[in-house]
Formats: sequence, structure tokens, C-alpha cells
Amino acid sequence: MAVYPHRQVELIGAGDLPFEGFIDKLVAFYGFIPVNRGNLDRKAMVKALGVLEQAGVLGIYPEGGTWNPGRMKAQVGVAWLSHKAQAPVIPIGFSGFHNGFSKVLKFERPTLKMSVGEPIPAFRLDNDSLTVKDAYQKYADLVLERINSLVDPADFLLVPQKSDHAMRLRLESEGGSSEMVEIVGLQALAEFLFTPVMLNSLANNLKKPIQPLYPTQQTRQNKQFSEALQAVLDVLDENPGFLTYRMGVEQGHLAESAVRLLLQLLDTAHNTHKTIILDATMHAWYRDGRVEEKDHQYRITP
Repeated sequence: MAVYPHRQVELIGAGDLPFEGFIDKLVAFYGFIPVNRGNLDRKAMVKALGVLEQAGVLGIYPEGGTWNPGRMKAQVGVAWLSHKAQAPVIPIGFSGFHNGFSKVLKFERPTLKMSVGEPIPAFRLDNDSLTVKDAYQKYADLVLERINSLVDPADFLLVPQKSDHAMRLRLESEGGSSEMVEIVGLQALAEFLFTPVMLNSLANNLKKPIQPLYPTQQTRQNKQFSEALQAVLDVLDENPGFLTYRMGVEQGHLAESAVRLLLQLLDTAHNTHKTIILDATMHAWYRDGRVEEKDHQYRITP
């Protein structure tokens, strides 16, 4: 996308997270307009608008992230920029990137494809019944629809069409007896824990000690699990939109509530020498009819 046009492309990228390893050096070398995603970043949008007002070319990813590929809603930034600068949008679809880097590491040759579509005329406000916000969203959805039409349909078979999450919480005493505990947001917490991109952003990009949160077989103690949850809250103190931007406002707030309540419960369990058991499950449905089930038990000892 940066080399195809005959003019320099100014890219908009994630400014709320540092990039990993070599990618960070490559991005820094090329340069980009950083956007603090999940928060109102007027400075970044004004910079991006300035590029278009100078007849420049702007590279933007309408979804604003990769944590839920194929199921993400378009952000309205692309519509706002097109409207303010009266700039057309060129849709581009990328195919073959799923597991592409892992193939390279295995000395296999992935097939990557970039498809360029017809220009979409600049956004204009019509005198219809839609509010400005809804009109922006409608245009952004159109852009994403055109992009998706350029992606190889086989790529969409690799990601779930929909998914459900659930979690149960138990307190177990030293004698072996247990009791169920209900706290707000457990389902949202399960969704967070089963979304590798969010966990990887915290662990790899932000270098937070959240390893105990991964749904993998490992020994978990109260102290380490509490520190991992506190690390999530520390990120939310600095970037309140980290969860709501990726999960939606309601789900993001529910997940945060669950983290805070679970942290309190962990403190109580530590003082009473009880074990906390979290049974998390996920069901994912794919476009070809496949159903994937995942479950993991978090056993957190005093």
C-alpha cells in the first residue's frame, strides 16, 4: 500500500501501543501519524486532514485494529476525513496474510495478494433522515464492505463468524468444599481472556506481566494472578479506552468491572486460604459450518 501509488503515502497507525521488534524499527524509519485509539485524538485527525488538504495520499485501516478479523465494525474516521477534505477513498483488500509469517519461519512461501478496487466518491452530507454520526457510520460501513469484497473469500473461512463466551467462578476451601460465586462481567472477562491479540498487546507491546492470564496449562498462585490483573488496571488508568475500543463500550466496562471485583475476591481468598477456580469456555462458529470449542480452568491457589 505504501509503494503502489506514484505518490508518497502517509500512513495512520496505532499510537497507543508500541510495535514489536523489527516492525517498530521499520515503522519508525518510514514514519506514520500515530492515533491514540479508543480516545478522541484531535491532534492526529488534524494532521491526517492536513495531508489530504495538501493533495496528499493517506493510508488508513477503517477497522482500526486486528483483534477480531472479519467481524469488526468500521470506525467513522475514514468518513470524517473524506468529508472534510472531499477526498475519494480507494478500497484495498489484502489476502493470504493469515499465518503468513509463521509459514516464512518454516521456510514455506506464503501467497500474499493485494487487490485494488474502484474509487469511492468523497462523502457528502445529504438532506435525509440520518444524523451526521449515522451518516458517517453508513459511509464507513460502505468502505469496509468494498474492502471485504476484495479479500479472498477463503480468508474469511479461517476466522469465526460468531462466538460465545461463558465463565463460572468457584471458591474452594482447604477441606475441599466449594461454593459458587457470582460477580458482574464474568462473560466479558472470558471474552477478554480468549482474545489472544489483546493479551499479546499487553504482554508483547506493553511488556506487562500478564502471563498468568493466558489460557494455557500453568501453575497459578494468588500473588502472580493478582499482579497480572493489576497490570491490566494500570493500562486502563493510562488508556481508559483499551478494552472499550476493542470489545465495545458495554462489554469493555463489564470486563473491567470483573477484573476489579476478581481482584478484591483474590485478596479475600488469600486471607482465608481459599482457592479460586475459574472455568472459562468459548464456542466459535465458522462460515463453513465448523464449530470450535475451547475451555480452560484457571486454578488460583493461595
